[in-house]
Amino acid sequence: MTAPDRGAYGAHQAQLLDALLRGEDFPAGFAAAQAVAAGSALRRKRAHAVARAWPALALCLGDAFDVRFEAFTRGVSAGTGAPACGDPLRDGLAFARSTAARGVPLGDDVRAEMLLARATLRRRAPWVRAAWLRRPYRRLLVVARLPRAGVWQRSLAFGRARRGC
Repeated sequence: MTAPDRGAYGAHQAQLLDALLRGEDFPAGFAAAQAVAAGSALRRKRAHAVARAWPALALCLGDAFDVRFEAFTRGVSAGTGAPACGDPLRDGLAFARSTAARGVPLGDDVRAEMLLARATLRRRAPWVRAAWLRRPYRRLLVVARLPRAGVWQRSLAFGRARRGC
């Protein structure tokens, strides 16, 4: 296969994947009913991978997780600017950001997952971020990514109720 043929083949594959994720506008020659079923299965598989990588986000959204993720993946492939890479960590981060941007309140544990994911995905320069968390007690979570040292996290408690014997 020559280089131009590979380029055209890659473009057709990308077009098909985008159509499967959106659930519409399939390339000529595809049976619409079968393509819709394949696209639905692909979106469900992707949602399950994100739910496994982001348990706090899945728990926070509950039964609405699948419906919201389906709408998110359809929007991503329609060109909303979020990555459609299929990596559960990147997909989950983009999904969490888009969910928060839509005004859905996310719990402290989801915010902590987001910080840890951002640190994990950061590869080059040092990176440090912090967030105030309120539940189950008030604390400051500091997450850092240092080259060759990996991800580092510390939680500092403030005003924590002491429990007696």
